[in-house]
Amino acid sequence: MRRVFFTLIVTLLAALGMQAQTIKKGDKFFDGASLYTVQEVRMGTYVYMTTSQDDEMTLEKVAGKTGEYKIIPSRQAEECPVRFAEFGWRVQYVRKDGMNFLAVRKPNGDAMWTMVLTPDNEANCEAQQAALVNANWEDEVSDRLLNTPYLMNIPREQLRLMRNEILARHGYTFNSKDLRDYFSSKWWYKPGANNAAIKLNVIEQTNIELIKSEEAVEPGLHPADVAGDVDQSDF
Repeated sequence: MRRVFFTLIVTLLAALGMQAQTIKKGDKFFDGASLYTVQEVRMGTYVYMTTSQDDEMTLEKVAGKTGEYKIIPSRQAEECPVRFAEFGWRVQYVRKDGMNFLAVRKPNGDAMWTMVLTPDNEANCEAQQAALVNANWEDEVSDRLLNTPYLMNIPREQLRLMRNEILARHGYTFNSKDLRDYFSSKWWYKPGANNAAIKLNVIEQTNIELIKSEEAVEPGLHPADVAGDVDQSDF
């Protein structure tokens, strides 16, 4: 009897875990520029969402993989609605460390676009985005999930500092002299002896991937690009 009860509990927890990773009708996701509302989930597989500007996005659930989707053509879409993404790219529904968001991932696995699950309306989402734009990035980069519309308007040299600050906050020891000098001027920077021991949470890891993805955008296609060569080395 105890074994049967235990099996039922495990099954229930597994089912709840799968439900927690499933997009539902009425869910709203904000990507930093547009608020998408899920209009329909057909056969538990196809997720159709739209914005107030009639933009569309359709996802197809990947069979046998909890929280895994892929972008597929919408009813009227001629191209992928996510900047620089392609149909067929993976979309992961992340619900971890208190964060609930969709991460569009490049073929190499790095997140290149995020959409945060939100209860807010469009006006409130836009106000939150404006607050992010006006905030000191040093106060946001490790504690708040960023989005690509925000990163698009940040110069590449600053993107490099943002990405490396996430590591610096954990005491990462840098090889590049300019990064050592820059972070050594911060009162909080305490370099450690073992970079391999650093553990990042889901916000930090995703932000690093988002920043790297924006740094990898071809010259001239990153809106904040300026004339001249930019050092894009990692460390």
